[in-house]
Amino acid sequence: MRFALLCATLLAMGGDRPWGESFPQQLEERRTFYPDGRPYEVRHFLHGREEGLQQAWTDDGTLYVNYEMRNGRRYGFINAKPCRPVEETR
Repeated sequence: MRFALLCATLLAMGGDRPWGESFPQQLEERRTFYPDGRPYEVRHFLHGREEGLQQAWTDDGTLYVNYEMRNGRRYGFINAKPCRPVEETR
């Protein structure tokens, strides 16, 4: 399974481009998938760096990476769980 993810990642990263070619000047979306076709990651890059919404899912479909990159800063959480259960107050 890891081999299939690696192959999908390399193709999504522009595996058909020559190594010396520079990064695209516009926002680039890279998607990777589990072998059965479900999404694994959706990443966005600008000039070779993360920019915009970044998301990833576990093999059971749970979103575990959900953050946004703006000017090199991350806004959001990676695999976050609250320290204490959230209590409802009314």
